Amino acid sequence: MHFNATTNGDANGARLPAKIDTLIERVEVTAGGIQLSQGLNLYNVLRHAKDALLGDKTNSVCGHPDIIRTISPVDGFGHNGTAALSGISGESYPDTNKQAQFMIDHWEGFLGTCEPKILDAAILPDLVISIYLADNNVLTSSAGVGLEGAANALTTNGTLGATYTLNNIHATIESIGLADAVYDNMVSSMIAQKGYLEIPFKQYFSFTNTHEGSTRFSVATQSLDRVWVAFRNTNYPTQAAPIRVKGYIKNGSANGEYLGMLDTSREKYVGAYYNFVEPGTTSKNTYQLQLNGAYLPQFAATAEEMYSLSKNSILGSYNESTMSLQQYKNNYFVMCARLNMPESEFSRTLSGLDTRSVSLNGYFNTFNTNGNSNIVIFCECSSTLRIGQGRMLEVIS
Repeated sequence: MHFNATTNGDANGARLPAKIDTLIERVEVTAGGIQLSQGLNLYNVLRHAKDALLGDKTNSVCGHPDIIRTISPVDGFGHNGTAALSGISGESYPDTNKQAQFMIDHWEGFLGTCEPKILDAAILPDLVISIYLADNNVLTSSAGVGLEGAANALTTNGTLGATYTLNNIHATIESIGLADAVYDNMVSSMIAQKGYLEIPFKQYFSFTNTHEGSTRFSVATQSLDRVWVAFRNTNYPTQAAPIRVKGYIKNGSANGEYLGMLDTSREKYVGAYYNFVEPGTTSKNTYQLQLNGAYLPQFAATAEEMYSLSKNSILGSYNESTMSLQQYKNNYFVMCARLNMPESEFSRTLSGLDTRSVSLNGYFNTFNTNGNSNIVIFCECSSTLRIGQGRMLEVIS
């Protein structure tokens, strides 16, 4: 997906967020009017939460991976604090005919996980992808361009009121043409033999609440694979200045607070909307997931123990080589609990928790937390699209 993004509150020190797909709130996929994937609210928060554990999947060339303080790597132009990032509104060349384009090339849900990767769209009705944009609180507003601690710093709230606009939106899709009918005959034979062709894909359901020690969630699915949990400060919906990630450069720390360790000899910022921080504590927080009468883990685990559980729960490499414990607790506090067999996705096996026949009462419990935080819970499920003769469709969630 390609587009131009323009910030309209440049007098307010407006900044586009880190990861340009933060501008997306929900992605919905339908085929012939039948909803294949309803999409989840807080798609952008899910993207940040998964990247916190799995590592950044944002395209560094066109994906706007970082919040910019002065010089934009998108176009090389500067920012004087209250004027536009580049000569005109937004990060683009002063000549509007040469405006830089952004790109989203990594997708969660149906678009990024349906199998096989080569999908014959001819056996489906017309596919429609609906993308809903986030509101303006995903942007940040700064008083100036100074480092944290300066009089007019990037991390000091501006006058707020920043907005954004997308235009020139279009998509590019890879299409494969085959010289003969071998593939078509194979698909037709599979449908005739079994009655349908199965297309598995990942689907996510989101729950958000003010956490006061225990938060309930419930989902009916054929395979509940993982539960993701993230915490944010309660002021997350209010547009504010960027937040410096712990350890990175601030005023008077040329090599970062960690003296360059963990690649901190640079600046790095996140927005309040997707800054994941451990809740305040009276002593030391502990956490536990409860699914009906079962507990995961079997004891109330500390943040460090939940980190270990999360590392064992994700599919892929863990983002541990460039993140400290302080950063994890203050900027990337995301937990994940796996409920399916290890790496079962590689063999397209539905091995997660089946919650269709038994009503699932899930709770995420915390102990010793002090004060209220916003909690976001994502249930990662394996759904199946069945395609029959005559483009008949059935979705099993």
